Amino acid sequence: MKKKLFSLISLAVVGSLAVGSAAFAESINGSGATFPQSFQSSATAAFNAATGHTATYANPGGGSSKGKSDFKANLTDFGGTDSSVTAAQAAAFDWVYIPYVGGAISVAYRLDELSGVTLSLTPTTINGIFGGTISKWNDPSIVNDLKTNPVYANSKKKSEIKGVSALIATPAAGSAEVTVSAIPNVFKTLKGKSIEIVDAKSKKVLKKGTFSAAETAVSFGAKEGVNYSVRVSGKEVANFAQTTVTLPDKDIIVVYRSDGSGTSNNFCNFMRQVANSDWVQNDAFTSCIPGGSSKVASYGSRYQGQSGSANVSNYVADTNGSIGYTEVSFVLDATRAAKGMKSANVRNAAGKFVAPTAAATSAFLSGSTVDDKGFVTFDYKQTTNTAAYPVVAITYALAKTAKSGKNDVVKAYYDWILNTYAPANAEALAYAPLTGALKTAALAQVAKISSK
Repeated sequence: MKKKLFSLISLAVVGSLAVGSAAFAESINGSGATFPQSFQSSATAAFNAATGHTATYANPGGGSSKGKSDFKANLTDFGGTDSSVTAAQAAAFDWVYIPYVGGAISVAYRLDELSGVTLSLTPTTINGIFGGTISKWNDPSIVNDLKTNPVYANSKKKSEIKGVSALIATPAAGSAEVTVSAIPNVFKTLKGKSIEIVDAKSKKVLKKGTFSAAETAVSFGAKEGVNYSVRVSGKEVANFAQTTVTLPDKDIIVVYRSDGSGTSNNFCNFMRQVANSDWVQNDAFTSCIPGGSSKVASYGSRYQGQSGSANVSNYVADTNGSIGYTEVSFVLDATRAAKGMKSANVRNAAGKFVAPTAAATSAFLSGSTVDDKGFVTFDYKQTTNTAAYPVVAITYALAKTAKSGKNDVVKAYYDWILNTYAPANAEALAYAPLTGALKTAALAQVAKISSK
């Protein structure tokens, strides 16, 4: 399915970039962060089809630490990282950061006993789970988080429109938000069509919206005891009903990145900034967690390290009772989702439980700042930003400023991503395109590539 999706996206962007003569075609390669793996797999295929150049990004990329070391050793034309480059990791040649797309870090879990219910978790509870002080799924902290707002389960086992899905979040009692998503080729046929929230019993249409983007949210007032049918162009894609949940007396299996990971770095920074200052911001999870590697070892088989986003995601999808952190696109993968893997809603600084959607990621990123090197700093204290999902990452390319044919193509690639590809396709791939001041700053960084 992924190959088909990437092919369709590639066809959609052919013609949006001038095709160079085959005589001047270049090959460029990158490696590193696995957070943007799904995005890079699609973007490189589309760029190659549109230009005749050959851009590749290692799959798996090896993690942010490898992206930095490969780039420093001049083994790649561009590096991939979701975390900053330290003085020891920096290349001797002149280079720049290129922030090019954002994404939500999903607190991803599989717990079959929930029967389709989505967890809502506070940062304090997430800290307890990943820090090891919460070891059972029926811990009072998790139970209390679930009691905060009404709990819904989707009884619709299969959407009536292939490639369209919906999820529900309840930011507060009496309110709900349904986000409907479609893969790009399906969205093309549905753009402008109606989204309806319907009382499943009375068949009354309670709220209407328009499918205006590949990920479209509809908010409405929710009432106890009402089942909500979600319809796109008259076809049901989900049916949400309130339910009660009894959490099982089952061990929590924590799955973490065992490699040097920018996803770990950003997840640990969230924990440090929002929940517990004893966390350390580091590419290695075993150096992040309070107590360090000896603490992880003391938990035995309850903690499982996996290399790369795909392996973390696969372990969670295959293991009932597990929880981990990974870029949300890996959770939305149809095969993993069919096994029962889901993303938790996370409470933000405004006190609202929010799902890891592209729109909620963009809302959070809008409060960020960027320095003159192109590196982005997040604001975790956005107390009035009710729409923000707070566990995010920006992914960066590391690019060379020296003038060369290869660097010219790297420059063209990231200019095209920021101006053309990400705005059209990032949300459908479960990422957030950079906009506003962040995009302006990113393009200023792109201008420095191959400029000396």
